[in-house]
Amino acid sequence: MKEWADLIRAIASLLWPILAFVALCTFRSEIKEILSRLRRGKVLGQEIELEESLRELDASARAAASETPAIPQLPAPEQPVPAAAGGSVDVASRVLEEASRSPKVALILLATELEREVRQLLASMGLLRRLPSTSLLHSIQALEERGALPKHLAGSFEHFWSLRNRLVHGHEANTDDIVRAIDSGLTILRTIQAIPHEINVVYHPGVAVYSDPDGVNTRPEIKAVVLEITSPGGAAKTLRVFPTTRTHFEKGKRVSWEWNDGLVIGESWYRHPDSHEITYAWTESMEFVGRHLEDV
Repeated sequence: MKEWADLIRAIASLLWPILAFVALCTFRSEIKEILSRLRRGKVLGQEIELEESLRELDASARAAASETPAIPQLPAPEQPVPAAAGGSVDVASRVLEEASRSPKVALILLATELEREVRQLLASMGLLRRLPSTSLLHSIQALEERGALPKHLAGSFEHFWSLRNRLVHGHEANTDDIVRAIDSGLTILRTIQAIPHEINVVYHPGVAVYSDPDGVNTRPEIKAVVLEITSPGGAAKTLRVFPTTRTHFEKGKRVSWEWNDGLVIGESWYRHPDSHEITYAWTESMEFVGRHLEDV
C-alpha cells in the first residue's frame, strides 16, 4: 500500500504543473479580466477616498475663513509682572508662481509658509517661548487655548497636513488634485493672516535712558527701544518704550513679544526720539528681547 501511495503522490506532483498550465491557457482571458477588475476597483477606491478628503478640506477651510470676522478682539498682550514686585513678500503669489512650474514643490512651499505664519502669530502674542515644543500640533493647541483660532481652523490644518503628506509622498494624485489642495491651503493661510492681533514694529532701535526726570544720570548698558504698536483692529497706533540691552533692533521691522525676566529696570525716563524731550518711560519693567519676526 505504501508503494501505491508513493506512486500516486509522484504522479500528482508531475501532473499538477501540467494541469495548471493547461488551465492558464484555457481560461487566460477570464483570469486577465478578473485581475483587471480588481486593479480598477482598488484605484477607483483610492480616487474616491482622495476626492472625499479634498472636499472635506475645502469645506473646512471655507468654514474657518467665514468665521474669522467673528473672532473677538484679543486683549493686548500684557508685559509679564516680575515675581518680586517691515514690507512683506506676497506668499500667495510665490506659491501660485511655483505651482505653474511644479505643483508638488508649491504644496511643500505652502506647508512651510503655514508653519512659519503660525509661529509668527504665536511670537506676536508672546506665546512662543511657553510651548513645550515648536511642533505645529503644540502651536495650534496653544492658539486654541488662547481663543485665537476660528472654530474650524484646527481641523482644517489637520486635513491639509494629512493631504499634503499623501499628495507629496503618494503616487495616486494628479496635478488637479494637488492644485485643489493648494487652493484650500491658501484659504487657510489667508485666514491665519486675518486673525486680529497686535502688531509691534520698531519705531526707534534705542534711545538714552535716565534714572532721574532731569536726564542727568544715564543708565549704563540700557537703552529704550521704541515700538509702534498697532491695535488688533488696525485703527489705533501708539508708541511704547521698554528697556533693553539688545542691539539687534532695526527700524521698521516687526518684532515678537518676548521678555527677559532675569533683568528688571526700575523707574526711568528716556529722551523722545522726535521731540528730544525727557519723557517718563516706566515705573518698573522687564527687559524687552523681542526678535524680528522674520527670524522667528
